[in-house]
Amino acid sequence: MAARGDAVSLLTEDIDEGSEQSSVAGGHQARYIICVDYGTTFTGAAWILTRPRTKPTINDIQVVRNWVHGADIKPKVPSEYTYSANSGQKWGFNIGHTAYIIKWTKLRLQVPSRLGALKAMRNALEEADKLEPGGPGRQRGRAEIPRHLIRTSAEIATDYLKEVIHQVRLDIEREKNVKTLEQFPIDVVITRPGKWDQRGRNLTFRAVMSAFDAVFRDIAVIPGQIRLATEPEACAQYTLQAARAADAVTTHQLRVGECFIVVDAGGGTVDLVSYRIDQLEPEFKFTRIGSVSSETYGATLIDRRFLYEFLPERLGPVHHERLLSLGGLRDRHGSSSHNVLKMGEQQLLEEFQRRKFAFAGGPCPDMVVGLPKTLSIPDSADGRIRQGQLLISWQDMEAMFSDCVAGIRDMIEKQLLQIDRARRRQESLTVRNIFLSGGFSDNEYLFKCVKELANGNHAELIRAKDAWTAVAQGGVLLGLGLECSVPPPVAACPYNLGVQVSTKFAPYHHSAQQRYKDFLDGMERAQDHIQWFALKGDLIEPDEPTHKTVDLVRKFSPRGSKTGRVTIIVSTADDPQHFSPDDE
Repeated sequence: MAARGDAVSLLTEDIDEGSEQSSVAGGHQARYIICVDYGTTFTGAAWILTRPRTKPTINDIQVVRNWVHGADIKPKVPSEYTYSANSGQKWGFNIGHTAYIIKWTKLRLQVPSRLGALKAMRNALEEADKLEPGGPGRQRGRAEIPRHLIRTSAEIATDYLKEVIHQVRLDIEREKNVKTLEQFPIDVVITRPGKWDQRGRNLTFRAVMSAFDAVFRDIAVIPGQIRLATEPEACAQYTLQAARAADAVTTHQLRVGECFIVVDAGGGTVDLVSYRIDQLEPEFKFTRIGSVSSETYGATLIDRRFLYEFLPERLGPVHHERLLSLGGLRDRHGSSSHNVLKMGEQQLLEEFQRRKFAFAGGPCPDMVVGLPKTLSIPDSADGRIRQGQLLISWQDMEAMFSDCVAGIRDMIEKQLLQIDRARRRQESLTVRNIFLSGGFSDNEYLFKCVKELANGNHAELIRAKDAWTAVAQGGVLLGLGLECSVPPPVAACPYNLGVQVSTKFAPYHHSAQQRYKDFLDGMERAQDHIQWFALKGDLIEPDEPTHKTVDLVRKFSPRGSKTGRVTIIVSTADDPQHFSPDDE
């Protein structure tokens, strides 16, 4: 007990005087709230330690900016990871061109389309023989086979988020007394796109929570609440509260009964949400109008147009193939089902992205992207390749932006239509402001195109303050319930749930004792096989039921019994794949 008392005495600087059960204004207990904004291209995090008897403000939120020792201070870190042994970093910034850099993993967490699943299967099968001792990669040894070939997207996301959460912990320990992490509950807010299927939500939840468990394993953390928040709603909360706090929007711009739209333009997805203003003073209150919209019109769509359409057409098939071969042995392995760029693609994409973010529309001079010197591509007849440089006109760039810009404008118009429909039931619903946020919002060309649409609808377009970190900081606001409703807590499933069935026998999956021959169809099957439909640690949401389907077949002969029995297995095993019904 003495050690506990000594620890508490060290905390007065951080939380004022009082016991750990003291409450801040509004009845909140002193606690940490950490928000993780895992993004397609960049990831951010923010946190706060509430203080007893003191109402927190938006200025109390801490944004993690020191991601890598010795690197520049940045509000977000690239969502990139590598398993390659190289002299650079293994995640985030400065990984290096010689590594297999895994990008855009978040987009792989949802259920793929049929075409996407077939492409992933094809890519995985192309790499399968390289995992065999006698395959093409045998001359280099199995130890050098890239680990991404045998890792799932969920495992890669978890490994990456462990690094992110580790930096969050270091950031807290730099700002607060280390003992506070053991003295006060830690609430976690996980942001997700506005439309994110159950598989995507579950895998994101599992990845974040596995990362937290790994990073905080050595201390006795007091568990708090875990919440999921949509990115557009988190973005809206911070954008509006920050704008009012900084007087970026004046009283005449926000009126009770009027509406506003928040556009969260990120790297992978673009999310939109509309609100009606209910109250301005003493607290700012607003109600959502219509549904949240979410589409994959983020900045990575432009990158894909550049890599997979513009480059092959501009370089031609011969030189494009040479570009893809620059990595030599480094690129002898493919991407499997992940997004892993060839070394030549990675080099050109990094330079192109700087031109992309700076693009403000035409007319303007051609943009220049340097080609790798080892390609030695001769000047083209049309002058678009000159002295080892690739020239990109403003017309080329606008064409690469076209799908994103048209898609975002269409999403805004649909939100306006939702408000028009609501106006029929309630008069005076008018959109006065559109707030553009997210990392993609910094692009001047996108801003100009959206502004044209806003002006045509008699609305003002406002670029959000701290657009890059609005979601992470908004997640903290939602966790606090600061002038907003707190998202309901979620939980992790405490059990593995499965159905005991017979299935086709597979020697790599079943034991010899399970093997038997079905006398009705002559097929070799495995008895006591368990088909798991929920795993320990899976996401349980209070307002979203989880639906799983298991096909059960009961065979019977003309004179046999027409009844059957289904055995449901409930297990607490950490590794259910090696569970046997005899274990319970």
